[in-house]
Amino acid sequence: MTIIDFSEVEAAVATAIRHRSTAELQLLGHGEISVVLAWPQQQPLAAVKRVPPFRDLARAQQYVDVCDDFFNTLRNANVGIWPTTLHIHQRRDGRVVVYHQQPIADVSQLGTNVLRAAAPADSHPLLNAIVDATATVCTRTLGFDCQLANWLWDGSTATQIDFTSPFALTDDRDDLRYDSHTFLQEYPLFIRRYLRKEFTSLIRRFTSAEGALADMVANMMKEGLDHWVDPAINTINSRLGTNLQRERAQRMFDHDRKLLPSVLKLKKAQRWWLTHTWRDYEQLLPERTTYELLAGAH
Repeated sequence: MTIIDFSEVEAAVATAIRHRSTAELQLLGHGEISVVLAWPQQQPLAAVKRVPPFRDLARAQQYVDVCDDFFNTLRNANVGIWPTTLHIHQRRDGRVVVYHQQPIADVSQLGTNVLRAAAPADSHPLLNAIVDATATVCTRTLGFDCQLANWLWDGSTATQIDFTSPFALTDDRDDLRYDSHTFLQEYPLFIRRYLRKEFTSLIRRFTSAEGALADMVANMMKEGLDHWVDPAINTINSRLGTNLQRERAQRMFDHDRKLLPSVLKLKKAQRWWLTHTWRDYEQLLPERTTYELLAGAH
């Protein structure tokens, strides 16, 4: 893989955060949690994804260990993994940032674009592969974000591409196996306890294959792939022996369409408060959620 000086990446991200602008960065895309940068900026060779800073090296290493466990789970399930390396960058202020580095993917192979370019059919080998992988990976304490945008399809192999927020829960299923404070620090203090419970409850959705795949279908609605919704549901039910109904996925879509823009507003409110009290906000935020961007595009 390309050798990257992550102190340079962190400096560029810090500048973008201060200016509240990504104009000087090359973005490959973003989800609801993080943005994907192309690096180096002049002649991009790699995609890098930044996790919010951990308070110390031990917490950063704990997160990396959980990611490594997830990679092993996928390998044991014979699920394709896009080449990914994790890099720990310790800053001068003592805080520690983890970066995911990957080759730049061919966007035409993204699962959403693959189905967007295909005529609806009773089944599709990509959908078959996702359903089978999800049935193998999900456990009581491990969720799987199997939405189409997290997969590449080269015509024969489905490859998972997004690993920045593994849905790994503690044995009591009440928290993440890594430091949840790292992600909650982006929000106002008064609402963090509530959000911790809300997000943990949301993650539990992904710990059953039916729940994770219902979420995949809900994201298809977001992506404007409504014509593929019924074929996807039929594939899920026929391969898992379940009785997933379109109404369940629709409720998930309606819930997330309201929740996630509100979550981004909370992040922006926290950013405003910290910057107006001479403190640092540590995350590079998108201007709008993918729900808002795609609604505008459609």
